Amino acid sequence: MIEAGLYLVATPIGNLDDITLRALNVLKNSKLILCENTLNSKKLLNKYEIKKNLDKYTDHDFEKKKDKILNLIKTNNVVSLISDSGSPLISDPGGQLIHFLLKNKVKIISIPGPSAMILGIQLSGFLNKKNFTFLGFLPKKHDQKVNSLKEQLHNNLIIYTTKEQIPKDVSAIREISNNFEIIILKELTKMHEDRIMLNSKNIEEFAFDSLKGELVLCVSAEINTQLQKDIDKKETLELIEKVGIKKAYQEVKTKYKISRNNFYKFAMKLKND
Repeated sequence: MIEAGLYLVATPIGNLDDITLRALNVLKNSKLILCENTLNSKKLLNKYEIKKNLDKYTDHDFEKKKDKILNLIKTNNVVSLISDSGSPLISDPGGQLIHFLLKNKVKIISIPGPSAMILGIQLSGFLNKKNFTFLGFLPKKHDQKVNSLKEQLHNNLIIYTTKEQIPKDVSAIREISNNFEIIILKELTKMHEDRIMLNSKNIEEFAFDSLKGELVLCVSAEINTQLQKDIDKKETLELIEKVGIKKAYQEVKTKYKISRNNFYKFAMKLKND
């Protein structure tokens, strides 16, 4: 017997075989399955002969549907939330609903599975020691794209994008970095899955109009020196002498948006001056 509650069920990214036995069991025992697109989700349910009620749910539906969902669960039913692909709530609808149900003491259970974000980290191939930051979809306005990137470019980035937005996303990266590596992951988990590496040497030759669907970008880049905030040399030198370069970097990296390599070069120059 499955306990009543809201189940966040991860579904395949592309290959319909990528779903866990636990996820299938929860879906089969759901009174209601909330999804972004009923036609898209029916393909998965039909493959596994799951005949359950589907209801479209996006954040625009929250006010209209929250009480119905709450009442279903309070009357001892299982409700599942799925996205079009991958793990729910990762750049997908559901945040308001989760908050509302938790406030009403409803049990929320996550059923783990496929995630394009995790595949991005695994397939990036980056050998540097920078952390990974997930940005989801970048804003659509150019200046907002640039500002979002500036704040996090000291880390490796995982970005979701589309065929319409990818030229604009890459343009924003190039505006603030001359030294970058961009990995494009397309058709993830499908027959024509591909990994494309772009850098300053080959990016001019790449045909972005050859891409389609939703894509994942993995980005490792050094922000142009002139864009970095001026570092307080005296304060930084005192910090280095007190705790060492490694710990000093951990304390200043967010403040100055500087990469580990650039900070180490800066620190060595300070010590030698």
